[in-house]
Amino acid sequence: MLRAGVATLDQLAARTSLEVLWERLHRGLPERPDIAAVLVARVVADALDEAVGHRYADCYRRRGRWRLAPGDPFPVAEPALRDVFGRHLTTHPDVRDLPIDRSARLALAPVADGVELVLELGGGLPVPGDGATVAVCLPHGEPARELDFEPDAERRSFFGVRPRDPDGAAATVRRLAEEALAAGAGLIVFPELAVADAGLDALARAAVGSAAVVVAGSRHATIDGAPRNVATVLAGGARLTSYKFNPFVLGDMIEGITSAPAQVVVRGSLDGAGRYAWSIAVLVCKDFLSLGAHQALTAARPSVIVVPAQTERTAVFEADAIGLTGSTQATCVVVNQVDARATAAEDPAVVIVTRPVPWALCEVVRRSEVTPPVCILLSLRPAPP
Repeated sequence: MLRAGVATLDQLAARTSLEVLWERLHRGLPERPDIAAVLVARVVADALDEAVGHRYADCYRRRGRWRLAPGDPFPVAEPALRDVFGRHLTTHPDVRDLPIDRSARLALAPVADGVELVLELGGGLPVPGDGATVAVCLPHGEPARELDFEPDAERRSFFGVRPRDPDGAAATVRRLAEEALAAGAGLIVFPELAVADAGLDALARAAVGSAAVVVAGSRHATIDGAPRNVATVLAGGARLTSYKFNPFVLGDMIEGITSAPAQVVVRGSLDGAGRYAWSIAVLVCKDFLSLGAHQALTAARPSVIVVPAQTERTAVFEADAIGLTGSTQATCVVVNQVDARATAAEDPAVVIVTRPVPWALCEVVRRSEVTPPVCILLSLRPAPP
């Protein structure tokens, strides 16, 4: 793609300027008039972005929730990464990719293998500060024993996973959350199927008045008559949900959840100046590994991607998290619950954090290094050595 200085609206207002550009490009590319048209359109798009692009996010905020079809325009967050991490970022996607289908503040929704991109800008989502702490809370050390998986042999499926000791599990969840809040955590994350209904209510009570964003893992629940694996984000007094669409396979049985619609939900926050300054996407376990989700995340570039998981194989999560950080500049946080016996095979990770800086590109905590129930504290944006 041809890169040039951004024209101003005043310059474009003079009709002769665009006419001269149009004529020169068509003379230079007589066999490809379509290329000339695209390049002129790009100049106009960049000029509009430079002049009024700061207003795009507010237009979407007024509607609140947007379900984007492929080709629909949507605003992209502008996190102040250099203010947070300094100048030496590991990744610069725009320089590397030179995308023709986006401007500085606007992109087009991709064709994402059947996965729909959803954008929400309506809520007052708290923004973790530059020195924010990430608290990873692991309430179950032996999920295979502590959780009831309720298999349905006839349908060869399972659903309704819940703690065998609901009151004890809820108390543990609340204790870990209170420990995280006492440590000043700005982002608190639980794993997949780690917080049932009673635990979710306990978390909501613990988080009242807090500025933390709490990703309360996920739970099995029947929503509008449909069996779901639903992830809940507690933020600013609101409960925000995302639904898993890629079922888990347990031996010869499959997780009996509704898998449609398949959506990646990106939730954003506007700062005091109306700038789209921060965003978060939550995907449950296998959803993070799907091609469509990867395409949607690459286009939307959320500031933080959180993945509550339950798996004995985490190497692929680590590889995909590093890849997404490289292509989007996002910080990825994968939180996994797994039995200690799984360490004999791979010693899976319970925490994976990837960041767009060379001194902290990938931080991993393995199951053999912790003894749940436990609250693990990490820095969302660590300072350079």
